[in-house]
Amino acid sequence: MKNQQIGRRVRQLSAALVFAMAGITGPSSAQDDKVVARVDGVEITAADVDVAAEFYGARLDSIPADARLSLLVDVLIDMKLAANAARTANLTEDEGYKRRMAFFDGQTLHTLLLDREVAKRVDDAAVRRAYDEHIAGLPKVEEIRISHILVATEAEAVAIIDAIKAGADFASLAKEKSLDQSSRENGGDLGFAATGAMMAELEAAIAGLAAGVMADHPVASPFGFHVVKLEERRIQPPPAFEVLAPQIRPLLEQRAAQEFLAELKAAATVEKLVPDVDLPKQDDGHGH
Repeated sequence: MKNQQIGRRVRQLSAALVFAMAGITGPSSAQDDKVVARVDGVEITAADVDVAAEFYGARLDSIPADARLSLLVDVLIDMKLAANAARTANLTEDEGYKRRMAFFDGQTLHTLLLDREVAKRVDDAAVRRAYDEHIAGLPKVEEIRISHILVATEAEAVAIIDAIKAGADFASLAKEKSLDQSSRENGGDLGFAATGAMMAELEAAIAGLAAGVMADHPVASPFGFHVVKLEERRIQPPPAFEVLAPQIRPLLEQRAAQEFLAELKAAATVEKLVPDVDLPKQDDGHGH
């Protein structure tokens, strides 16, 4: 039933796709030329399917690939049949057809031109520059990495401190004695956290310590008594380029498209004969 509903929605858009595909051409490959159907001897190719898939976009994302291919080929067959019948009925002379063709011609040229111009302006080097500028503007956040051994009594903590000072291994004792289940298997390592984000008692105990140094005295907290060691201090590393690039590139592309269109407008005589009206603000549920 779900696929039938999707198919019905897709077929409702078939006529629009006929116009959208008109005049779209591009370089072909052997794969593009693969014939997937014939209608009265006219071939429908994989390239035609690609155009249809691009046009329908996210509407087909939930459909498995083989079913999506079958559905799109069915749509293209229906379109060919209907288009042939329309031409026989001389609908190409209809004013509605001509207006739609003019619109889709302009829409297609608009898309192709923007794609080309944006690609010129937003390359990998531009994304890298924007990333570097963003990273340079980020505040410097200090992080600390602490290891601890949590026990129930102060006497136990003192005994552990004495044992470590005598040569026992901190991590081994953490695995053996710590009550903190989340860190004991890591040798008591709590990982990195921004300064101020850890328990105040632990941070106070390692204030002024050098990396790799253990506090001389147990630290009391609501959870018990901690043997605390400062492992490392560092400035929080920025998000990796690979993480931010997929977010930066679309923003740069949008900006480049807007700048290019502004340049076209500046060089042309444009008369908008209706008033500018702002779109209604959307309620995103967050009071924005």
